[in-house]
Amino acid sequence: AGVVRLPARRAAFVRHVGPYGEVGEAWGRLFAAAGRAGLFGPGMEMFGIVHDDPEITEPAKLRYDAAIALGCEFSGAGEVGVVELPAREYASCRHVGPYELLGETYAALCGQWLPWSGREPGDAPALEFYRNDLRSVRASELITDIFVPLR
Repeated sequence: AGVVRLPARRAAFVRHVGPYGEVGEAWGRLFAAAGRAGLFGPGMEMFGIVHDDPEITEPAKLRYDAAIALGCEFSGAGEVGVVELPAREYASCRHVGPYELLGETYAALCGQWLPWSGREPGDAPALEFYRNDLRSVRASELITDIFVPLR
């Protein structure tokens, strides 16, 4: 784990409200809309914007945005919104393995590394960058870079 500064980025997103284990449906809606709008391109960044801590928020109210970074002009269409994420510092670590185990990596980052670091969590969503996907690797080989905002 360590501290990194992510640059500002603009992204198209579809909101999911409910258990994090069910976010795949939002990704399907985003991909369909992004395909129609011509937003796909080489090296496209796919990431999740994680608004709520499942240890605090009940599963039915968890908010998650399936997002793709925009490299073109797009102002949203239908249920696809656009968000501007400012540049900021994050605590970061890499999770290797199934998405169902992301909570364990968050627990280590926020429960062990963060208190030791002397930094405070910031008031912004966490980000999860998906570096590969289940179409190309087994669940045990999935790579997710987690970014927790810092003050």
